[in-house]
Amino acid sequence: MMKRPASDRGYEKVAHLYDLFDQKENIAFFSQYASCVEEILDIGAGTGRIAIPIAEQGVAVTCVEPSPAMRRVFQQKLTQFPHIRDRITLIADDAHSFDAERTFPVAFLSGTFDHLLDDDERRTSLINIGRHLIPHGVIVFDIFLGLMKDTPLSPAGIVQNGEREFRRFTASRSLPGEMQETQLVFETYHHGRLTERVEDRGLVGVTDRARVHSLLRETGFVVKAEFGDYQRTEFHDGDSLLIMEAEWLGGASGRHPLGGGSWSVSND
Repeated sequence: MMKRPASDRGYEKVAHLYDLFDQKENIAFFSQYASCVEEILDIGAGTGRIAIPIAEQGVAVTCVEPSPAMRRVFQQKLTQFPHIRDRITLIADDAHSFDAERTFPVAFLSGTFDHLLDDDERRTSLINIGRHLIPHGVIVFDIFLGLMKDTPLSPAGIVQNGEREFRRFTASRSLPGEMQETQLVFETYHHGRLTERVEDRGLVGVTDRARVHSLLRETGFVVKAEFGDYQRTEFHDGDSLLIMEAEWLGGASGRHPLGGGSWSVSND
């Protein structure tokens, strides 16, 4: 599979503004999966918004992030947390091609699965993630369903930070092949005067719950739980957010290409 340019993910120009508007209340959710292990794999780690709080709990976090701009912001943030620097490993690669040369009890993808554009990329990524999990290791990822809607450029948030005000606008349009192009516009105002306007575009893939279940079965996973929000509410048809928790069975032979022991997660 050919590597995709980082520019099609939509964050190369706006990575320095990403954290201002990413207010999903999911840090505590993903941190639960790190609370009973010593290391975890974060795929599509972005600016380290989730990885850094987990590392502060004493957990080693191996982070995979393909975007150079996101990695730069992540590395800049780490300068403010020198006490956890040795717990963070940052790999410049994609979900389908990274090689961490070790296995993990837990892997998660926050806001990443949507950026896998078709079933081939999803399948290859799940296989690669599986080979990085110990037998019975767990993968957790979120998917935003029902994305195939065209929307005009519209306000999508205002953040006040000192004397500066940041405004975000988003638009989307459907493309052939069950993909969607997302337009992001960020404006920065200082004392009411526009000082910066940045625009970026990215692609996301559109899928559904049934196909994700099929892909997980094909790649050696079994679904253990499905949630409709980050408070672990059971998923119901019609929910716009789907969070999957699946266990990797290690293949029919039970043998793992990278070795490793066994581990299981409790849903209590």
